[in-house]
Amino acid sequence: MFIHRQRMETRTMLAIKANIRIGSRVAEATLANASSRGVLALVDAPPARGVAVELVVGDQVIKGQVRWRAHDRCGIALKETIDVAELIEGKAVPVVYVPERLARRSAMELLRSLLN
Repeated sequence: MFIHRQRMETRTMLAIKANIRIGSRVAEATLANASSRGVLALVDAPPARGVAVELVVGDQVIKGQVRWRAHDRCGIALKETIDVAELIEGKAVPVVYVPERLARRSAMELLRSLLN
């Protein structure tokens, strides 16, 4: 029997460039939101559910597993917890801050706004 667990903490909106390693393949991704246990990655060809991935953000390598995927995004559960505050403060990696007017948009609308 499959039991769906509700999120235990809220997600923080981000716009952080990353590379996602899927085996020997590397693709560009944007982390659109994060919690200490997972991230939403916007990527052209998201990996299949269950695939182990590595997110390369600056000098950090964050290991995880794809929990779900859609056309241009996937949810990644992280192997170890991360400090989202360090990402926001720019201590761990460079961060693109999201203006409040954009924070209410969908992840795809947000990405398009930031890239234009």
